[in-house]
Amino acid sequence: MKFLSRYGKLRAVQSEMMVDIYSALSNGKSILANAPTGTGKTDAAIGAALTYAMEHDLSLFFLTPKTSQHRIAVEALSGIRKANGMDIGFVDFVGKSNLCINGEVSSLGRDAFYGACDAKVKAGKCSYFNKARDMSMDVPENLFEASLEGHNSLLNASRSKGVCAYEISSFLAKKAKVVIADYAHLLNPYTKSTFMKKISGSLSNAVIIWDEAHNILGSASGYLSSSLSLNMLESAQKELQAVDSKIDLGYLKFAVERTAQKKLRAKKEAFAGIEDLPEELVKDGRNLSEQLEKAGLEYSEKTRAKRSSLIRLSRFITAWQDSDESVARIISKEGKQVRITLGCLYPEKSVSVFKEAYANVFMSATLVPLRMYAELFGIGDAECKDYKGSFPQKNRVSLIDDSVTTRYENRSVEQYRKIAARLMTLKGRVPGNVAVFFPSFALLDDVYRYMSDVVVFRQRPEMKSSALEELLCRFRKSDDSLLFGVMGGSLSEGVDYSGNVIKCIAVVGVPLEKPNLELSAKIEYYEKRFEGRGNSYAYTIPAVIRAVQAAGRAIRSETDRAVIVFMDSRYRWNIYSSLIRNSMPEMEVFDIKKIDRFWAAEKETA
Repeated sequence: MKFLSRYGKLRAVQSEMMVDIYSALSNGKSILANAPTGTGKTDAAIGAALTYAMEHDLSLFFLTPKTSQHRIAVEALSGIRKANGMDIGFVDFVGKSNLCINGEVSSLGRDAFYGACDAKVKAGKCSYFNKARDMSMDVPENLFEASLEGHNSLLNASRSKGVCAYEISSFLAKKAKVVIADYAHLLNPYTKSTFMKKISGSLSNAVIIWDEAHNILGSASGYLSSSLSLNMLESAQKELQAVDSKIDLGYLKFAVERTAQKKLRAKKEAFAGIEDLPEELVKDGRNLSEQLEKAGLEYSEKTRAKRSSLIRLSRFITAWQDSDESVARIISKEGKQVRITLGCLYPEKSVSVFKEAYANVFMSATLVPLRMYAELFGIGDAECKDYKGSFPQKNRVSLIDDSVTTRYENRSVEQYRKIAARLMTLKGRVPGNVAVFFPSFALLDDVYRYMSDVVVFRQRPEMKSSALEELLCRFRKSDDSLLFGVMGGSLSEGVDYSGNVIKCIAVVGVPLEKPNLELSAKIEYYEKRFEGRGNSYAYTIPAVIRAVQAAGRAIRSETDRAVIVFMDSRYRWNIYSSLIRNSMPEMEVFDIKKIDRFWAAEKETA
């Protein structure tokens, strides 16, 4: 069978994947596909799913954890259009705040932006929206062409026309065969219905491709989690006073302080119950939440504040009302700061979307064990396929450096200096760029301050997609630099470093989640739900997956060559090494001579 593709010739593993995906869809079943990085999963999934969708009049969604990961799907679909001479409509759909050109609201923080935007639109006071609405039946050709290059191109073209890029994107999505979007558009139950209504879409006749599918549960849990602090309450009360509101939050502050005194004593954190906050939050929470949100929007417009504590409090109250046994209610204290956190242990409300769709394609380079994910996603009847890489093993050397560790009890200036020295040694023995991935931004910064005489392109927290694209563009043009990012972040997953731009990857530390009450509750919840597999499912496996994902960024084609170094003594422990060997069976103990021989062999071949 001939599948849609942008390439004349496919790799064997791509052909195999396409046949399996098409077969699963033909049987109305979802499929989980685990395939090594660089094997062309995106092209295979889009090619097979799009072929089936066009034959059976279905729509197609391609969803990623982060906006920065849309690019690879945009390129694949653009290539299919050109290679096959087909007018396949697709749109790179992102959140409204990323596409706003109205200076009166675009400067607002996310807390206030959406409400302020809606208010302005409903009042007919946004000229950009009005102009876009007037041309909805006839979107100019240049805006349509710009949309095919991604959301940033559409934003620039819309700015030049003075129209709302989000509305243009929504008009195009209604007619598009394929919609590229973030997980949040379908996994977040608070935004899913709004999104589907906006694009006039239906999931019952849609195939959904979930890229980097190992991230699904973590992302979905984040959408269903929330928190409240004493500082937030005090700030919210000040905001109420600023807009002359009569609402008094004193009773809620008193309840939080009383719960802290009762529950914490000498402890830093403890579980809280639904009864620990006033009954009003359950009985009349919706009404209170709406009042607080309305006051928050009024405050934001009046003061031009980036954030609103009232709006965040409103969302917490909604989440408190909706919380059940799958949510851990935890009260904690650090210094004088008291906080109540609602931590989602398992996102039941989110994963239900899988059963709404015609079928799903879940893909990742670390979707292992496959049956674990099928169980976690609640689709035990799905097809599970594990594909082997076609790239020569001689093109990669994988090493474990046990001379350093990032274990919390071993962290010190001396250890940071040692890690930095190791990275400098690697940099000196590698003929090209080196990418380094850390468990957290804090550790990244601790090591970064001891790097010297080398160019480092450093990822920072909260970087927008445009800033990340610019950072990556500058890094790709370099051939003698370091890239610093975090595991599980935008630079370590879903980014295609083509052209062998990375010659070495150092995975520094094991990205284990920090032990706390929420993690303990999650492990216990998983133990009950998944028959004793709580620690593996909730703690160990997710950490190794983040590490392997980061390690897989270098080898993207049959000719790419790279050194992979796992820098932490714990990677020699069987609990971690056995999982890593599923992707890198040739792992050895670190020896600088092995690296020298590896690159010497390349010179001889050349």
